[in-house]
Amino acid sequence: MAPPLSGQSPMSFQGFEGPAGTGKTYRLIESVIEVCRQNRLKEHQKILALTFMHGSRRRLDDRLRRVSVLRGRFAAQTIDSFAASLCRRWRVLAAHHGIAFGESFGQTCDACGHLLEFRQVALWVARTFPIVVVDEAQELSASRLRIVRALEAHVRLFVAADEFQCLDETLDPESFVQWFNGGNITKLHHVHRTRMTGLLDAGVALRRLSSPISGPGLVIRYHYPNLMPFMIGSALCKFGTKAVLYAPGGARWASKVTSRLANGLRSKKFKIPPLRLSRESGANDETDHVMERFGNKELFDITEIVEQSAYTHDAPKWFPDVGVAAKRKLGTTAKQTWTVNELRELVGRTASNHRAYASQRRVGIRVMSIHQAKNREFDRVVLLWPPGVPGSDEYKARLLYNGITRAQKYCHVFVQTEQLLEQPPLKFRPLQDIATAL
Repeated sequence: MAPPLSGQSPMSFQGFEGPAGTGKTYRLIESVIEVCRQNRLKEHQKILALTFMHGSRRRLDDRLRRVSVLRGRFAAQTIDSFAASLCRRWRVLAAHHGIAFGESFGQTCDACGHLLEFRQVALWVARTFPIVVVDEAQELSASRLRIVRALEAHVRLFVAADEFQCLDETLDPESFVQWFNGGNITKLHHVHRTRMTGLLDAGVALRRLSSPISGPGLVIRYHYPNLMPFMIGSALCKFGTKAVLYAPGGARWASKVTSRLANGLRSKKFKIPPLRLSRESGANDETDHVMERFGNKELFDITEIVEQSAYTHDAPKWFPDVGVAAKRKLGTTAKQTWTVNELRELVGRTASNHRAYASQRRVGIRVMSIHQAKNREFDRVVLLWPPGVPGSDEYKARLLYNGITRAQKYCHVFVQTEQLLEQPPLKFRPLQDIATAL
C-alpha cells in the first residue's frame, strides 16, 4: 500500500540525477502521476511545483498542464515566491519569534525555512500540498534548501538535480550534495535529447573537464572578423527552432551580430537574407537600466522614488510598480528612506514579479545568455564564446556544457579570437601533463 499523502512520510524523498537531456523532469512528473493514481488527491489538495528561475517555472507549468490527471491540481511557483507568500501568511508568528523577512530574497527564504521548522506551519502547507516537486534543485542556496528540508518530513517530495549544471559560483554545493545523496536517488545516464555523437561526446568530455572536439552535430571554429557574420548567418539559415546563446561578456558581440544580420548580408560567396533576431533581456539587465535612472546615490527618499517611477519614458512597463511597492512599504512599516541596496532589491523583485506572469511570446530567432537558456532546448544553437569569460576552468566548462546541451541536432560554437581554441574549456591540458607538472 502506498504511503499517505500528508503527515510524517515514512520514506526519504525520491530524487533523479543525470546529465542534461536524460529526462529528469519527465521522470519527476511520471513519478508524481503514479502517486496520484495510487492516492487520489482530496478536493482541497494540490501539487506544489517549485523551481528557482521564472523561465523554468513557466516550462514546468506548461508540462504539468499537458497531463490530464494533473490539470488544475497543481501550483507552479518559484521558491522565492512561495517563501514570500508563506512569510506574509505567518507574519504574526514571525514577528513573535523575531524572524525578519522582506529585505532580500535570501532573507525571506531563510525566514520561510525558519517558519517551516515549526511543525504547525509545515503541516499547514502539507494539508494543501501533500506532494512537493522541486526541479533544477542544484541551484538551491542554503536558505532555499532550508525550505525544502523543512518540508521533507511532512510531504511526498520529488527532486531533480544535476550539480554540474549549477552556474552560480557563489553557492557552496557541499551541503546540497550531502543532503541530496541521502535521498532515494535514481541515476539517469541515457541522453534522449539528441542522437548526434558530436554533441554527446562533447557533453561527456566537458563533464570530465576534457577538451570537446568537433564531430557530427558540433562545430567549434574561429573565423576572421570579416567572415564571422556570414558564417553565423549561414548557420542560422538552417531549418528548425534556433537560438543564439552567448557566454558572459558576449552581450555586446551578440548585439552587433543581431544588427548586422537584421539587414541581411551579401558577398560573392554568400547571400544571407535579413534575419529577425529577438534579444531576451534578463531581470538583471532591466534592473541595471532602471537603477541608472535613479542616479549614483547611496540614499533615496520615498518621494523621490515615487516621482521617478511615475516618469515612464524609455522605461520597462513595470517601472510604475516600483513606486507602488515603495508606498505600500511606507504604509505598512513607515519606511521613508531606502539605501541603494534596498532600492535595487525592490526594483529586482518588481522586475522578477513582472517576468513571472508577463507574456513570453517572441518573434524571430531568440538571442539570450547561456544562463537564460537553462532548461530549454532548440533544434539548432549558435554559441558565441568571447575572450575574458570569468570564473575557474571548471566553471567555464559548466557554461560551455550548458550551452552545447541546449541543442538537439546541431550546435556551432564561434570563438571571437583564435587563441581561445587553445584555452579551457575548449582545450584542457592532458591529465598526464598536469601530473608531470605537479
